[in-house]
Amino acid sequence: MTAPAIHGNRPAYSASAALHALGKAIGEIKSQDGLTWSDVGAVLGVSEDQAAKYADGTATMNAVTFGRGKREWNGRFTGYFDRLCVDSRPSSDSDRSNANQVLAAALALSTALEDDNKISVAEVQQDRAVLEAAFDALGAELGKLRAVA
Repeated sequence: MTAPAIHGNRPAYSASAALHALGKAIGEIKSQDGLTWSDVGAVLGVSEDQAAKYADGTATMNAVTFGRGKREWNGRFTGYFDRLCVDSRPSSDSDRSNANQVLAAALALSTALEDDNKISVAEVQQDRAVLEAAFDALGAELGKLRAVA
């Protein structure tokens, strides 16, 4: 069955899909990193029971908990969730735009290397927005692999 459309061709945002996406990521991270529920809970700032509830999709997390997971695990944590939130309007995102973001970051890093062949913390901070945009663009391209798997 197809998800109901809201405002044209956009499907309704599914709360259960969001919980499943974050839960799947938490379970994969726990398994891949050899963590216990206590370890996962410590990162997220919650009890091990609560961390397990997030993973099985029976609990929602607040913004602070979500932020802790994103800070610790980046795209590994939010990858499935991010794909639920992608703007599906025509030309909202494209391969060309993603490539441009990556090339802009490469230019910023190359420029930072010009004076001393090193990239300082200050230079990373200065170029943070460009670097994060490239990170997101690479995540979108790598997400194509997960969609096929």
